[in-house]
Amino acid sequence: MNHRLCLSLAFVTAATLLAGCVSAPAPESVDQPWKPPQRAQTSLQSWQELRARRPDLSRPLTLAELADIALQNNPASRKAWNDARVAVAQVEQARGYFLPTVTAAGSVTRQKVSSSTDQLDQDYLGYGPGLQLNYLIFNFGGGREAAVEQALQTVYAANYTFNSTLQGILLAVQNAYFGLVSAQAGIAAAQAQLKDAQTALEFAKIRRDHGVGRELDVLQAQALADQAAFLLAGAEGAEQNALAVLTQALGLPADMAVKVAAPAQTLPAAVDAARLTQLIDAALARRPDIAALRARLQASESAIKVAGAPNWPSLYFNGHALRDYNKVWTGQFVAEDDWNYGAGLSLQWTLFDGLQTRNAKRAAEAQSAAARDQLQQAELAASAAVWSGHQNYQTALKKFAASTALLTSAQAAYDLALDSYKAGLMNILDLLTAEAQLALARSQNIAARQEAFTALANLAFASGTLDRENLEVPRADGKP
Repeated sequence: MNHRLCLSLAFVTAATLLAGCVSAPAPESVDQPWKPPQRAQTSLQSWQELRARRPDLSRPLTLAELADIALQNNPASRKAWNDARVAVAQVEQARGYFLPTVTAAGSVTRQKVSSSTDQLDQDYLGYGPGLQLNYLIFNFGGGREAAVEQALQTVYAANYTFNSTLQGILLAVQNAYFGLVSAQAGIAAAQAQLKDAQTALEFAKIRRDHGVGRELDVLQAQALADQAAFLLAGAEGAEQNALAVLTQALGLPADMAVKVAAPAQTLPAAVDAARLTQLIDAALARRPDIAALRARLQASESAIKVAGAPNWPSLYFNGHALRDYNKVWTGQFVAEDDWNYGAGLSLQWTLFDGLQTRNAKRAAEAQSAAARDQLQQAELAASAAVWSGHQNYQTALKKFAASTALLTSAQAAYDLALDSYKAGLMNILDLLTAEAQLALARSQNIAARQEAFTALANLAFASGTLDRENLEVPRADGKP
């Protein structure tokens, strides 16, 4: 008894300990953070894998080289690639539904019957392996072929989505690249502004020291120099933020130092407005995200046949082969072994299933109609994106040309103002005004240049032509 009591206590104690090990306590207070146990700490393996990626970043990289790094490292491309592989496996799975299924089985039976008359007593032992084969030869509703077509169109949709994801990565890299280049140009512009301000301050001091200038002129020039230093600090911070955006697009940790090469200066002319209809039609025929929706629509149309297939008869081939080992007791076990095999055709037709098939088909039809509506909505959005992309790029080109002309005239005005101030023909306010206008012209030119390159990239993306080969300078005419 004591032995049983000890065993019971040990069992209860072990159960209590195990229950305590797997408990998940809630936070103790509404105003205090939850303190997780050690086992709640998640693995850092994923982050360690990101840390382990070491592409060659020792030299300035071109946009195409940055794109290669992003396509290899960005998790979005890997996810889309694995999604496509899942879809391929699902096609093979769908095809497998229509291949013969062979089932192996074995059984053991022992049966004893006791009777009031000894002569009627029975003692029976039976055992043996067997194979069962079933094969769907034909479904009169076309469900067999429709199921494979549905899975195949799903693969096409996943593959098109993969292509679209790659284009999205390229667009993100391109925009991040031009953002970083513009931020670096902003630093150069801020440095030039600071240099101009220091030059004005120097000459203001010289004029003051020679008695031809005022202390107020020096203070005004000093204020503009301080403002230029303030703007330079902001430009340097903007460069670091732009670098973080680029490393994220590359699929790298934000603290990895990336150096970029200068982009090409040439921007292609915008397509003639008369060709916009052709450009839109070409984009809708080429864009992988639209193609993915079209494939999903075809898959949903095949799903209607799959859902309605049980309403039609199905022809099956059936076969089996069994080996029975039988032992009957007649004072001793006597073997009565035999083979059992056969084959035949069966026609199966569900006459009533509680309207399940009918409702499943109605649901599939509604889903197909929704897929068509989604496709048309996306097509309209794509046409608007191409139209807006063309207009934005055309506007950006005009702004870039105007800002370039403004920068040239502002530089000439500043140079003249500086020479005039040195000669005593102009006061400090005229020089500082010209300096401020030059600084504004520099920043506008940088912003307009970034806007033009970004608008060109967005137009190429909307047209479905953004790829690795034309990444350096995407085409504006919608041609691949």
